[in-house]
Amino acid sequence: SKNNFSEQKSTTDDYFESYADYSIHAEMLQDKVRTEAYRDYIYKNTNIFNNKTVLDVGCGTGILSMFCAEGGAASVVAVDNSKIVEKARKFVKCNNLSDKVEVIEGKVEEAKLDRKFDILISEWMGYGLLFECMLDSVISARDKYLRPGGLVVPNRTSMFIAAVSDEKGYETRFNFWNNVYGFDMSEVIPDLFKEAVVKCVDKSHVISDHCGFKHLDLSTVKTADLEFSSPFQLQIGTPSKLTAFVIHFSCYFDGEVSVVLDTSPECEPTHWLQTVLYLKSPVLVSEGSLVQGNVTFTKSSAVKRGYIIKLDGSISQDNEELGKFCQQYYLHC
Repeated sequence: SKNNFSEQKSTTDDYFESYADYSIHAEMLQDKVRTEAYRDYIYKNTNIFNNKTVLDVGCGTGILSMFCAEGGAASVVAVDNSKIVEKARKFVKCNNLSDKVEVIEGKVEEAKLDRKFDILISEWMGYGLLFECMLDSVISARDKYLRPGGLVVPNRTSMFIAAVSDEKGYETRFNFWNNVYGFDMSEVIPDLFKEAVVKCVDKSHVISDHCGFKHLDLSTVKTADLEFSSPFQLQIGTPSKLTAFVIHFSCYFDGEVSVVLDTSPECEPTHWLQTVLYLKSPVLVSEGSLVQGNVTFTKSSAVKRGYIIKLDGSISQDNEELGKFCQQYYLHC
């Protein structure tokens, strides 16, 4: 899921109304990696969807609902709390799918649906996977409306972290402020280090392996699991200056024909890009240097649907400490 609203728009209504903006839906639909992962899974696993009832949570334009209908579903209920549903109904009608797809406006938590479903499908992922907190709504819908043994699509996700060396990008983001047309504006630099930056990371800047630090099974995950602290360990493969860490995620669609939606820097870019956490004090590292630490995700109390990410740990070479880090970042847009 994509979010383009400003920081001051922090109310729930503003969040949902931001999704009435066509440009947001165009960006998501034009993200081929995202959209085709769902399409391919549905169309290549018709045995899973044939004659099944489907609940689409946060349906937006209704594209996933229409994929499910075309893929053999008996019926689909599509729910969204944005005014985009008015267009979604028209899209369903003009594609002759009104007999299969029902579109409902409202929060899925407050919906009064009179049945259980075989499948719950949703594109709930945000920056860094969890930004926007939409997974909370999916969990609520799953517990209320998915029949025992039913399927959540995608059915599992994983979050990864890796080390990054990008001295030019670091210089552009931070050192630039030391001399802006002859003026010292370095006062902003401490604040910039508190921001989790959503950007595309060039794969050549990744200098370590990737460590999976959080794995979610969508059939069992609880809202309490969405705040956590997890250990990670990385081995540096390239002598360089460690300037940041990058977080990315993968979503898994398991079936006879399985599909993986991967947002790694090594893969084709998506609208989620990657989430970059810059270090206040970059560290010179060598091949074989070891990074050990913890990554903590906590829901923000100040910004609705935002997260606070904390990183703490150390870097060593042959048991000799090269540096430490302990920083907190805000993931919101």
